[in-house]
Amino acid sequence: MRPRVLGLLLPALLAGTLLAAPSTAVRGDDEEKPPLTMLREPHVKGVPRYGRTLEAVRGRWRPGPSRADYEWLRDGRPIRGETGFRYEIRPRDVGRRLAVRVTVHAPEHRATTVRVGVGRALHRVPVRRTVNYSVRVKGDFSSGVQQFKRLAQQTYDDPRGWRGRGVAFHRVARGGAFTLWISAAHLVPSFSSGCSAYWSCRVGRNVIINRDRWRWASPAWNNGPLGRRAYRHMVVNHETGHWLGFGHASCPGRGAPAPVMMQQSKGTDGCRFNPWPTLAELRAGRVAHRQQRLVDVE
Repeated sequence: MRPRVLGLLLPALLAGTLLAAPSTAVRGDDEEKPPLTMLREPHVKGVPRYGRTLEAVRGRWRPGPSRADYEWLRDGRPIRGETGFRYEIRPRDVGRRLAVRVTVHAPEHRATTVRVGVGRALHRVPVRRTVNYSVRVKGDFSSGVQQFKRLAQQTYDDPRGWRGRGVAFHRVARGGAFTLWISAAHLVPSFSSGCSAYWSCRVGRNVIINRDRWRWASPAWNNGPLGRRAYRHMVVNHETGHWLGFGHASCPGRGAPAPVMMQQSKGTDGCRFNPWPTLAELRAGRVAHRQQRLVDVE
C-alpha cells in the first residue's frame, strides 16, 4: 500500500467509530432506486461502561429518512431483541466489543446501512485496588474443589459484584491478603468458637464458606425464587464483604433488593433475595478494615 494512502486510512481505522462505508440493500424493485446520501455519519452517544445506557444517533441524510432501524451487536453478533436506538449495557457485555447497525429508509430510495463501533464495554469503575487471595480446603473432599475455585473467581470478576466498587481479586497459589476456605460444616467452629457449624463465617483474614450451605443453600433461600448458583454468588460476596470491612445490613424497604450484607440465608424481611452488592453498598464511603480478631457469622 502506498504511504499516502496508508496515511489517509489510519485516522479512520484508529477512530473505531464508523466501521464500514454505507451499504445498500438491493432487492427486486429497489434495484433502480438511488441510495440515500450521508451528510453526517451515524454515531453512538454515551460511555461503554456496565450500568450505562448507549444511544445511537442516525446521522444526517439526503433525503431525510422516514424511518431508522437499529440492531445492536456483541462481538459482531446480533443481541436478541435489542432493536431500539437505546441500549443498556449488561454484565455479559463487559470485555466484549459492542456495535450497532443503523439502517435508514426513505421513499423511492434504497435502504442504507452503516455499522458503528462502540469498542469494548468496561466495568462500572476502573480497578482501584487489586487483592490477592488463595483458596484452601478444610476437611475431606473427594470432588467439587475446582468448581468452588472457578465459581468463586467468577463471582469476584462479575461486574455486579465487588469489582463494581473497583476491587479486583486475583487468586494465587498460596498466601495473599486473605484465604478463602471451603470447609466441612463440622469444622467451621474450629476457626473460632464464634462460628457455627450451620453457617459460613469470617474470622480475621479467613473467609470461610460452609460446605453444607454451598451445596444446599438454606431453607429461607430455597423458599425464594433464586437457585443455588445465585446463593453461592451471594455467600461469597457476603463473607468477602465482611473481610472488606462491611458489617451486616438490614432491608431498606419492602420490595427493594436485599443488600448483599444482609443475612439473606436467614430471610430478607420483605426485601427481594439478591446475590450482588446494591448500588448503595458499592458507592458507600471508605470502609475501615475490622480488627482481625473479630468474627462475622453469616
